[in-house]
Amino acid sequence: MGKDGWLQPSEPVRTGWFRPSEWYRHRNRGFHVTIRDVDCRDFDVQRFVDDLASMHTTFFSFFVGGYVTTYPTKLRYQRESPYLGGRDLAGEIVAAAHAAGIRALGMIDLGQIPEQAARDHPDWCTQDEAGRPVVRVPGLYASCPMGGFQNEYVREILTEILGRYDLDMVKFGGGSFGFSRSVCYCPNCRRSFHELTGRDLPPHVNWADPLWRTYTAWRLEQARQRVAKLGEIVHSIKPGMAFVGNSVCFGDPQWTVGAAIDVEAQAEVADAVQVEIQTRARYDEASGDASWQYLSWPSETARFMTSVSDTPAWVVTSYFLAWPWRRTAMAPAEQKVYLAQVAANGADPMVNLSGGPPAAHEDPRGFDVIRELYGFLAANREYYEGDASGANVAIVYSLETLFFYGKGDPNGRYVREIRGVEQALHEAHIPFDIISTRTLLGKGRHNALARYRVLVLANLACMSEEEAEALRAYVAGGGSIVTTFETSLYDQEGLLRREFLLSDLLGARYSGETKSSMTSPEEGYKQGYMVLAGAHPLLANIEGTAVLPMGGDYCVISVSSDTEVPLRLSAPFIVFPEGFSYPTTAASDDPLAVAQEHSQGGRTVHFAGALGTLAWTVPYPDLRRLIANAVIWAAHDVLPVRVGGPPSLQVSLRTQPGRCLVHLINLTGGERFFRELVPLHDVTVTLPVVMGHSMPRAFLLSDMRELPVIQAEDTWQATVPRIEDYDVLVFELA
Repeated sequence: MGKDGWLQPSEPVRTGWFRPSEWYRHRNRGFHVTIRDVDCRDFDVQRFVDDLASMHTTFFSFFVGGYVTTYPTKLRYQRESPYLGGRDLAGEIVAAAHAAGIRALGMIDLGQIPEQAARDHPDWCTQDEAGRPVVRVPGLYASCPMGGFQNEYVREILTEILGRYDLDMVKFGGGSFGFSRSVCYCPNCRRSFHELTGRDLPPHVNWADPLWRTYTAWRLEQARQRVAKLGEIVHSIKPGMAFVGNSVCFGDPQWTVGAAIDVEAQAEVADAVQVEIQTRARYDEASGDASWQYLSWPSETARFMTSVSDTPAWVVTSYFLAWPWRRTAMAPAEQKVYLAQVAANGADPMVNLSGGPPAAHEDPRGFDVIRELYGFLAANREYYEGDASGANVAIVYSLETLFFYGKGDPNGRYVREIRGVEQALHEAHIPFDIISTRTLLGKGRHNALARYRVLVLANLACMSEEEAEALRAYVAGGGSIVTTFETSLYDQEGLLRREFLLSDLLGARYSGETKSSMTSPEEGYKQGYMVLAGAHPLLANIEGTAVLPMGGDYCVISVSSDTEVPLRLSAPFIVFPEGFSYPTTAASDDPLAVAQEHSQGGRTVHFAGALGTLAWTVPYPDLRRLIANAVIWAAHDVLPVRVGGPPSLQVSLRTQPGRCLVHLINLTGGERFFRELVPLHDVTVTLPVVMGHSMPRAFLLSDMRELPVIQAEDTWQATVPRIEDYDVLVFELA
């Protein structure tokens, strides 16, 4: 799908260029099985493999070594399961899997150190400030990525395992290369940090201290080096053996920031990439409160990972409810659409069975929907293999903003802003990718921005001069950008600038003041509003009102004479008592949205406040419509697909040579957790006509039923009569 919105049948497909041994470059369907000590007592290998085969599984990973070792090891510092009784369970599993045509990946968890190893080598452990090894659970200690267990003893572990078993890949799980979420004061960390900085480790978290920012950057770099070193060790022991690590994206920022994880750096050195989206819910018994993870977390992660990795990423979701319940299956209706989002956005779904093999689970209700979805993907593999995104809009993510601007609250300060934008685009059925600032600089898999009409910088606060220059070149080439709040107002270490680095593009200058729209020392809590200041496409379909709700902080800005201002701040007034609830001062008229057209055809929109965060926190339809309107206007109303359906219908656009695949995921069914899905009817899908081609053939993958295509002057349209949960509408050019 080109930048102009037209289907490009000549786009290359990702098949045929890899070696046969690189099976992981194909699309797959996977499981991860945590084999517990107790499972080793009576593990039925054949039943296990048969169960996975019945669910159309192509690969799985399982515990082979580490703190639960599933074979008779000769190594002193591997903790062999006491239930093993001399049985070579790992060998049996690999043999049975290969006999069934399923790939078997051996997982080693280096994040936990058995007690004997910790006693003999306390310097292998994460240590507190007093030099005491940190206990994970009784009998297990937290390892340090800088210690000898992860850097030296791992070679002995790998040599033993790879010398015995014909694994299809080595997987490092848990905390095999990331740091603990607190400062490690082990001798290795102290020495390495002092050699770099000449200073001691910071005593505690303090984002205002330059030393803490230096320490954060050091941790990121050390974690990157650990991944590369693990790969070198694997390849040196067995050349050609692939390896993969376990990771997370920005969607779980406490883990990403706490463990100093850079998934893009991992993708550069690992043969494959695995990321987790495990936590569905989190229950806090102490407070009695519960929270739910983003329902579109799977699509968010898959969209980002397809821009990070040149192989289909494995996105691991939990079979279970969690947190803390790992034996209760996720509601089946939700499980299917959760996993479908992964497959619909270019990645491979992988289900984590935390409590042993399927036969050991007390709650098997989720396996039928996995069997159903994996069967659908297997039967229609042709339509997933080698697909590419057809979006011409991208949200740009910044690791530096997550770490150095997000500081102690990366979710509240940054991730919510991205997700508010995501949700606005979902509800408007605008396909989008998620790329990183590395893409702006021509790094990574996608090294060109020309395919995108619009880049959205959702409070991308930390920006380098080099990144800003890339954006200027992009706009000079006719591209458009939409920005919010403090985008480009900080450097890459999170230090405040005097001015937006992109002020010349935005037609807006920072006054040096960031204000609250709802509170003041004099008046306390107030009502804040955005005033609609005349007609502009940003305000399309927002009718019959003069104001919209405004909340949170905003940057006070001044604008150039050629900049339009569709939204301004109203005069504030108190909420209570109602009899005094009216303005008593003149409106500030501070600009809240500015729009500018550039001579080369590009357009820019800037929202002075954190509109994405407000739209995420308060899902008022007009707030999300504002974001979607800004993207549509910036794109000159050129979108690669238009879908007529409710906001709860999620759309993903993928392409293959001569094909356009519109993935339709029905998330209509109420709040988490889903009890049932409400079917959708008569969903219209409209594509721009591809010049030089006759009417396409349109059909649904669920039943291969052909649908009538109606041609208007410059569009093709098909109507999907019913969507139960997940389906794919294929337009195939003659």
